[in-house]
Amino acid sequence: MQPTQSVPSTYQPVQPDERMQPLPPVWPAEQVQPVQLVEPVAPPVQPIQSYGMVPKTDRTDPAARRLSPVSPTYRATQILYLLVGIVEVLIITRVVLKLLAANSGVGFARLVYGVSAPLVAPFQGIFPTPASNTNVLELSSLVAIAVYGLVAWGIVQIVYIVGRPPRPATAG
Repeated sequence: MQPTQSVPSTYQPVQPDERMQPLPPVWPAEQVQPVQLVEPVAPPVQPIQSYGMVPKTDRTDPAARRLSPVSPTYRATQILYLLVGIVEVLIITRVVLKLLAANSGVGFARLVYGVSAPLVAPFQGIFPTPASNTNVLELSSLVAIAVYGLVAWGIVQIVYIVGRPPRPATAG
């Protein structure tokens, strides 16, 4: 190892220059005046509402909220997504029970297998089913989840297209 050599420092302190003068304050205290509020010139712009959205004024009044009109298109898509959500939860529960080798003689497992079997039946045999001891990974059930989700999304898009109000004709 070689001893470190000291390097001469090139730092030199800066001396104040006689040309440098302190800047005057930007806003002298005697020139500051309080801000006065002014009434708006135009009413505030209301956001454009989409299907099924509750108007902003109705959010505070529960009675008006219950009676607010919701388009049939929006309601139909809500119902469809609810049904597909229930189907997908059943299939996911089936996959987890099979993966954890749940006892099929127990009432809950028997109920889930019985209800979800017709939903998964069209997809059986697409892929091999890997198994280890009694644990089973049903890849066909995972495919069913994806297909049901995509089909629901497609139906919702069709419902929105069919249920969209017609655009007004423009002169031109």
